[in-house]
Amino acid sequence: MATPASWPPPSPPPFSEADADATSDTDESSDSESGVSVWDSQDLRSHAERNEAELLSAMSVDASLLPSLNHLLLEVYAALRPKPVDYEQRNALVHVFHKMATKIFGNDNGFPVVQAFGSFTMDLFTPKSDLDLSVNFTAETEDLCDRKKKIKVIRKFSKVLYSLQRDGIYCGVLPLVSARVPIVNVIDRETGIECDITVENKDGMTRSMVFKFVSSLDERFRILSYLVKIWAKIHDVNSSREQTMSSISIISLVAFHLQHRPAILQYCLRSLPY
Repeated sequence: MATPASWPPPSPPPFSEADADATSDTDESSDSESGVSVWDSQDLRSHAERNEAELLSAMSVDASLLPSLNHLLLEVYAALRPKPVDYEQRNALVHVFHKMATKIFGNDNGFPVVQAFGSFTMDLFTPKSDLDLSVNFTAETEDLCDRKKKIKVIRKFSKVLYSLQRDGIYCGVLPLVSARVPIVNVIDRETGIECDITVENKDGMTRSMVFKFVSSLDERFRILSYLVKIWAKIHDVNSSREQTMSSISIISLVAFHLQHRPAILQYCLRSLPY
């Protein structure tokens, strides 16, 4: 368990306008000489690594407590994991929305099909997590559907959901056709599960399958991703709607960490047959 030797760290000195001007002049001259932008990724990474090293050097770790911490975190993980009923409810909702899509748009060689993606597909969801769904009209891995068609599909879906909302089956129907990704949010009254329905969200589905595959390589990736997501949710930094980190961003950071320290995933990926 890590205990700061001196916490919080000393505050930086006040940053005056004169300092800003001087720093700006210095940066500009330095950039012009080196030809490197102040936003150069290598510079930012080096700066982050220096800050991390300084913070770690100010902390002491009692190695004898690490097994207890590991046991505690695994207990937390087990306690927060979804129960079989949570899987059953979500699979049932996928089936219900698939039937709804068929009723609205007909059946053309098995399409459209409603498929889940996101935390449910990656098995990184909690009982309170949203259910991400995509209405797909083709089996293509690339998104070939233009924005106008997506908006049209969302509006048709919303019209049916509004009708079912009046019957008391759903609530909170909210189409967002002006969003970057047109979407309709709806809550199933019986289960309380919020569903986010998009159209041809092939990018989200592909990323979900990639992380599901990575999870299959080493269970520690899924456990750590799950715990970090819970931590982020508790600290209100896991909501793209609130302009904080999305779940995919958090999971990507965990994957990056495990590729470098202690290189768990790096070893797994290199051991794969190609």
